[in-house]
Amino acid sequence: MTVRVGFIGTGGIATSHLLNLASIEDAEVVALCDIAPNRVEEAREYVNRNILTRSEAEGVEPRLIEAATYTDYRQMIRNERLDAVYICLPPFAHGDPEHAALDANLHMLVEKPVALDLRVANDILRRINEQGVIATAGYQLRYMGFIDKAIELLRNTVIGQTIVLRFTRTPGTSWYHRQDRSGGMMIEMATHQVDLLRFLVGEIRKVYAAAATRINNLDNPEYDIFDVNSSTFTFDNGAVCSFAINFLTGPSGLPDLRGVHIFCKDYILSMDISLKVRRGDDVEEFGLEHDPMLEEDKAFIEAVKTSNPAILRSDYLSAVRTLAVTIANDRSARSGMPVDVNELLRAEAPQAAW
Repeated sequence: MTVRVGFIGTGGIATSHLLNLASIEDAEVVALCDIAPNRVEEAREYVNRNILTRSEAEGVEPRLIEAATYTDYRQMIRNERLDAVYICLPPFAHGDPEHAALDANLHMLVEKPVALDLRVANDILRRINEQGVIATAGYQLRYMGFIDKAIELLRNTVIGQTIVLRFTRTPGTSWYHRQDRSGGMMIEMATHQVDLLRFLVGEIRKVYAAAATRINNLDNPEYDIFDVNSSTFTFDNGAVCSFAINFLTGPSGLPDLRGVHIFCKDYILSMDISLKVRRGDDVEEFGLEHDPMLEEDKAFIEAVKTSNPAILRSDYLSAVRTLAVTIANDRSARSGMPVDVNELLRAEAPQAAW
């Protein structure tokens, strides 16, 4: 079976998925949709140019993207014989496209965050559960080559504390600096590290955050997202986390400090683009081994082809729980009070409560 794929949204992250799908034999991209027609063509030209370069270097026949193009995703879904869609949209645009895909019983890979509103995500999750479609989210860090080693080590020890550090600059996308469009740095960007914590350490029960807009609004009065954030998380298993992120550095973001650090009874795990396991003065390092986003795309196509969602490392339910942690963080920062994540889910996304 060849999995026939359509894209809703062809911005930056979509081009990475398109390049990956061109190398997956069982995938065929048959349609591309974006409200900006020039963006569809720019994406196709960029991807095909890179496919040609890669094929020439590898000495293989190129599989170029020769898909139909649309500006209306509903028309694309009506006209094309699709098995699955990639929904690669800004945070504020989620909701209606997912429901249109579900109306056609299409499987979905939804880029993170899956919504800005837990109620929107809850309605989508309810339909996914009722219809039994395969739905995953774009949390590619779960597919890093060393993650299985980290899981193995964490299974056999006691976790005391985690520390997460991420420092970078505000992305240049026009909608990013607006709270009602991106959700801010925890909801849109640090969601990856929050999700990785949930995957490795366990469910996050309580969030207590302090955040502010300190610098980036000085030259841009429309900048209304936080640019500094410090949070404390408490896990169901009793472990605690200190989480710091800001938008005050260049793109390299202090590489010597950034990453997820997990302090255990017998060792310390530190991970960013590699995993370092520290036992006293001894350090053992494990590399990425492969492109995690490519592995994510391979898993999604295989899951659709074989009707086996169990091979996926992130389902839509888990993505909603990650969203809840980041929304809890934002609400705690604004209220000055801790927020219980499961109570928030029970109130606004009961399909994802535990």
